[in-house]
Amino acid sequence: MSNPRRPRRQQQRAINTRQRILDTAGALFVSDSYEGTSVSDLITAARTSKGAFYRHFPGGKVDVASAIMEDTLTMDGLREQRLMLQEVVDIGMILAHRISREKALQAALMLSFHSNAPETYGTPWPDWIAFNTGQLTEARQRGELRSFVDPEEQAYQLAGDWAGVVLISHTVDRHLGNVETRVSRMYRNLLTAIAVPELLPEIDFSVRRGEHLYTAYLEGAPDPEAPE
Repeated sequence: MSNPRRPRRQQQRAINTRQRILDTAGALFVSDSYEGTSVSDLITAARTSKGAFYRHFPGGKVDVASAIMEDTLTMDGLREQRLMLQEVVDIGMILAHRISREKALQAALMLSFHSNAPETYGTPWPDWIAFNTGQLTEARQRGELRSFVDPEEQAYQLAGDWAGVVLISHTVDRHLGNVETRVSRMYRNLLTAIAVPELLPEIDFSVRRGEHLYTAYLEGAPDPEAPE
């Protein structure tokens, strides 16, 4: 009689192998660059076989890079808030928290700026700009933005400011330990210019907000600040 648990265990092993390859690739792409990392390097460092690697990523390194983009640059942890501008801040703070700790997310950011990224493994910036445009359009409809603010143009600036702060922090400091503080200040400065002034005291720009939201998401806890 066949063991019904065996397919489940095999499926979980396959999931674990795939994730191990992605985690390994993220670390190697950060330390040695995408170009400086070979498939052989990935197989060896991930402690897997050539056959297992190509079962998950038949296109080789390009497929690995694409998977990193799809798996890491997500909106996980974002929760509905009373103010839409709070949600604008929250997604940036969650990603700032994650990128200071996750090599795969750091690799995704670096990969996203390669000149050939859109034609090879993809880039998240058009989607993030569209997402921010939707948030800011909703914020304008709710009366949270000053009248001169153009949501789409502001969305481009948001994405550029966030990425610039992270890249400069990494380049100048040689680490990302300060990035949450810098991203928090960036959002405070930006929203001071574009938000209706009386709303600013109600927006939480705290440095650890991204950590709190993402930890609650991972633990499946309810958000005490979310509307009923």
